[in-house]
Amino acid sequence: MARALRLFVLLFLVAHTALVRAADSGYLSSLPTGDRWLSHMNQDLLPFWTMPAALGNPTGEFPSTRCDDGSLLNYKAPCPIIAGNAYLLTPALYLVALSRQTYGYGIAYHLTGDPKYLGYMKTGIDYIRQHAIDPSGGMFTMKDLSAGIWGPARELRNPQELGYGLLGMAFYYYLTRDAAVLQDILNIKNYIFDSYYNQSLGTMQWQLQSGGGALFNQKQLVADLDQMNTYLVLLTPMLPEPYQSQWKQTLTQYSLSILGTFYSPSNDLFFLQADTPQQRDLAFTGVDVGHSSKALWMMRWTGLLTGDQGLTGFAESGGRRLLDRAYIAEPDGTGSWGGGVLQGGALDKNKTWWVYDELDELAATLALGDVAAGRYLPQTNNYWFQYFVDTQYGEVWNGVNYGSNTPQRDYPKSWAWKNAYHDMEHVLVGYITAQWLHGQPAVLHYAFGQTVDQTTIHPYYFSGTIDSLTTTQDTAGNSYQAVTFHPPDIGTAPAVALTSAASVLTGPLAAGSIASAWGSQLAAGTAGATVSVTDRAGTSRPATVFYASPSQVNFRIPPGTASGAASLSIASAGTVTSAAMQIAAVSPGIFQLNGTGLGAAQVARVRSGQPAVLEAVYLVGAGNAVLPLPIDLGPATDAVYLTIYATGLQNAKSVAVTVGGQTVPVLYAGVQGTYDGLDQVNVGPVPRSLTGSGRVNIVLTADGETANPVELAIK
Repeated sequence: MARALRLFVLLFLVAHTALVRAADSGYLSSLPTGDRWLSHMNQDLLPFWTMPAALGNPTGEFPSTRCDDGSLLNYKAPCPIIAGNAYLLTPALYLVALSRQTYGYGIAYHLTGDPKYLGYMKTGIDYIRQHAIDPSGGMFTMKDLSAGIWGPARELRNPQELGYGLLGMAFYYYLTRDAAVLQDILNIKNYIFDSYYNQSLGTMQWQLQSGGGALFNQKQLVADLDQMNTYLVLLTPMLPEPYQSQWKQTLTQYSLSILGTFYSPSNDLFFLQADTPQQRDLAFTGVDVGHSSKALWMMRWTGLLTGDQGLTGFAESGGRRLLDRAYIAEPDGTGSWGGGVLQGGALDKNKTWWVYDELDELAATLALGDVAAGRYLPQTNNYWFQYFVDTQYGEVWNGVNYGSNTPQRDYPKSWAWKNAYHDMEHVLVGYITAQWLHGQPAVLHYAFGQTVDQTTIHPYYFSGTIDSLTTTQDTAGNSYQAVTFHPPDIGTAPAVALTSAASVLTGPLAAGSIASAWGSQLAAGTAGATVSVTDRAGTSRPATVFYASPSQVNFRIPPGTASGAASLSIASAGTVTSAAMQIAAVSPGIFQLNGTGLGAAQVARVRSGQPAVLEAVYLVGAGNAVLPLPIDLGPATDAVYLTIYATGLQNAKSVAVTVGGQTVPVLYAGVQGTYDGLDQVNVGPVPRSLTGSGRVNIVLTADGETANPVELAIK
């Protein structure tokens, strides 16, 4: 144990790369305006979705697949883009496409106030509710157009498609507060979670039974994630109790499931599958960056909704790293997003439409809180407008080839998984954030049939202050609202960043925990440097200083510091640096043994009748690289326990831990006792079902706050 403690304490004392970012807002003069986004929707997108062929026969039975000129697919004489593609030539109507197109019309109404688009949306909603809801539970996900029969059997449906089945209905409820639609949503949401969440997997299972080329217990990221972005995050803040609290719990459970099962700390990406160790390792597989972007975006919203500031901090920090990783800067000053990370770790510079949308949305969202996070948007937005749009027939291509900037035309612009959703959401988020970043209000349109509590009216996922709400009625007595949302104050990164020394994430810091300050000219050195913290009660206390340099100071928040707003003072060589900070009772962070998320931990192996044997979780390789040492769970007679080293949780009343997605009993959580500010959590035994798992994640929560996920290796 002493060896492991010495190692991570030494690593902690060494300076890390500075975290302070310049508050770069100069790009705002080049950022496309909200009007540019509205023009993109009206001129580039809507003509493709409002031509007669798009509206279906009957209206509302929107066709899933169309040719690139917008015409209906003739299955006997298909257009060239579809000919030879057996999947696209299957005569079928897909729930995902139907719900996404319905959602798209809702966006058009939301941004224009034109009731025509709300009417199109309503035909889609009526069709879905009449035909696609299965009275025996859930929803049908495909209609065989040849036989006129909806299917497949319940046992062969997957939660991703069921989640997308709720997308259109969720947005309709957001716009109208239709109580009957909400009841359908509540019923189907409960069916999905109750039927598919598998505690033994630590995540959602893929089907109720194996079949159709899939195993029932496949672990797929989208089974969890696509519940969050289709209805949970949007509707949770406007639901009445007890539903709002229940949905917050569901959001937390999905977030922790995704962190524990699909995130790879060593690769800093979310992977699509997690059935084998190779599926979560760039040495063996590549992965798009769109799902990582979406996962971080959804976790950020979840953290804000539930008050989990640890989850919010993880998502925002990870989001900024992902944006830097995905951005391609060109010598001429232009730039664009890449589409993924290839096997081996190189960036895939080709672009996919939905991935590009997700990255733009993440960057624009983060820019509202830290303006520098949006610095790539002028280049990426302009690339989108210039190269993705089909200027002849409208809509956008499935992708664009890097270098030649030519469209990828292996699939049509309208097919089962590409029907208005991502591109229209791109417009909505682009409009709201562009207006606000330019200091302008955002105007959105609703259609509430009754008086609605204004505190539940939100501009999509965002929070906003209402400047005005104007209601009008048509001759039929239908009510429409135009709501103007005031632009928020745009945040900038502080000159001094304060983080947990363990997680290196910003956010509130716990009294008694070990923290780091990052900046410039903070201290001449450890000798002579002093730190004090003044809490909200006005009490100033000296802090223990572990390490000090011009760019980094590591110190302990004094025990007894009151929760709430506080101030930090660093004095060295006649210079005093001050910074504002927030103190919390609990803010957990797990220490790491290297820069790729290897958790600071110790193994205790217990064999019957023998004293516990302590083992390391790391080894030192070439160049003094700290590498994971796989934990051997041993024979069935062995019980393996873990001690996890952390900070910021010694005041916690409740601590929970999962290893590899599996809940593991917490035997002790509190102070470590040897080093000031160091906490430890003892858990075990480690489930034997994790044998052969390779790298597994440790996800820890303390009093509802999520720590940074770390990983260990299991043989």
